[in-house]
Amino acid sequence: MKDKLLSFLKSQLKSIILIIVALICSFAAAAVVLLFAGYNPVEAFESILAGAIGSRTAIAQSFGKATPLMILGISVAVAFKGSSFNIGAEGQFYAGALGAVLCEMALHNSGLPSAAIITLCLLSAFLLGAVWGMIPGYLKASRGASEVVTTVMLTSVILLLVGFLVSQGGPIAEPRGIYPETQEIVESARLPYIWKGTRLHLGFAIALAVVAASYFFLEKTTGGYKIKATGLNPNAAAYGGISVGMVTISTMMLSGAIAGLAGGVEVLGTSWKLYVNLSPGYGYNAIAVALLGRLSPIGIVFSALLFGMLNTGCNQMARYIGIPNTIAAVIQALVLLFVVGFSILENKTFSLKLKKKGGTVCE
Repeated sequence: MKDKLLSFLKSQLKSIILIIVALICSFAAAAVVLLFAGYNPVEAFESILAGAIGSRTAIAQSFGKATPLMILGISVAVAFKGSSFNIGAEGQFYAGALGAVLCEMALHNSGLPSAAIITLCLLSAFLLGAVWGMIPGYLKASRGASEVVTTVMLTSVILLLVGFLVSQGGPIAEPRGIYPETQEIVESARLPYIWKGTRLHLGFAIALAVVAASYFFLEKTTGGYKIKATGLNPNAAAYGGISVGMVTISTMMLSGAIAGLAGGVEVLGTSWKLYVNLSPGYGYNAIAVALLGRLSPIGIVFSALLFGMLNTGCNQMARYIGIPNTIAAVIQALVLLFVVGFSILENKTFSLKLKKKGGTVCE
């Protein structure tokens, strides 16, 4: 038992060192880009650091940006664990946001307490996200359709649907008909702030609860075991009595439901309304967050926080130093590129070591 613990800690320490080295290399590459663009890298990095963790407000903003990425990262990881490549978390995010808004509209004048309205809105987001995830899961299990294709197509469908619903004069557009968006939700439907003097809302705590629940489900329950067994080897899982088709459908449903919850949290906690550009690509960034966190719930927490800090820090850098947003995006992309690249290198090295020792590697 002691040897296993030491081996686990050693592997985790090695991963942490690898990520630190990758971050150093990525910022070195970013410094070259900034120099060629005519900016002072030291001043830029100081601005990023100050914007990310330089004050209580900065930390709260970083946590707020990390919240949807954390939930969506878990959504993507759950699907990947079951060997389903959910590329449509963006669409399921919008489905959840739509579910939350529709529920709020239905309960607008209900007189229910705030806790009940928030709970029902989040439940609606969860359920509509599950429906949007179930469709590609069913098509994969019953027809062999690629979930990569169907999730991307369904993302386009929900974006077009939301665009129609909130368009000027649309069924749920704000009554003035000026902007293509819904009316702001009522005060009682908004997530309360949990850090005094900042805009960090209850959604951050919900994200951490999703992380804890997903870890428990995947590691301690029969359902989680079936998902991981199917993901590792569907033929062996079927031979062991697991219904691979049902696991595929339920995995995509759960993944979609979690992504939908992220959409509900975003509407109730941050935007307070629904519009077409509600997500700046959260669903796609979540794929990188999940991979960077190695599909581990704990890893995804730190990965999402890293992305949240980079986002807020780069935004401050763009505002205060005048560096274009495109260069800020390049810096974030370099961080992702180096960290993922180093992770691939580590996996290749590990595979070569196994082969030299006569072991086997599961591709």
